[in-house]
Amino acid sequence: MWGVVLCSALMLLGCISDGNESSEETTLVKVGQAAPDFTVEMLDGKSIRLSALRGEVVLLTFWDPECPTCRNEMAAAPNRIVERMKSAGVNYLPISRGYDKKTIADFCANNGYGFPVGLDPKKSIYTLYATKYVPRSFIIDKRGVIRYLYVEYELDKLEEILSAAEQLSKE
Repeated sequence: MWGVVLCSALMLLGCISDGNESSEETTLVKVGQAAPDFTVEMLDGKSIRLSALRGEVVLLTFWDPECPTCRNEMAAAPNRIVERMKSAGVNYLPISRGYDKKTIADFCANNGYGFPVGLDPKKSIYTLYATKYVPRSFIIDKRGVIRYLYVEYELDKLEEILSAAEQLSKE
């Protein structure tokens, strides 16, 4: 009984509300600032350095496989995000927050996700940007500046996020 109540409460709250602080209080970077640089190991074993993507728009998304909203966004990724961002010239970079490679590999395999996924098992990348709350997306322009950020949004916000990234890629 309590499991059902807890699960329902999490779904109503959006995702992983792991504290009393607001999303603004837990955001460490702001729109207009340079995006903190990092190197992320991808699920396929390759590494990507954010600064190496200068000249491209980047849609950086932090997610958690236990977050219902994050799972919905990942489920939408193959059909609604990956190809659309690729054709718009936007580099989609989803990074899992706080889970080891095996857990994320199993999650992606079980759900049929073959697109690139970054790993941040110790939250060392995530904590450059924020202290709490997912999903969390940052749209970074071609110069490496954060132009938009979205925190704890629902899937209905996805179209706005994708359109903003597309528009930025045309600048």
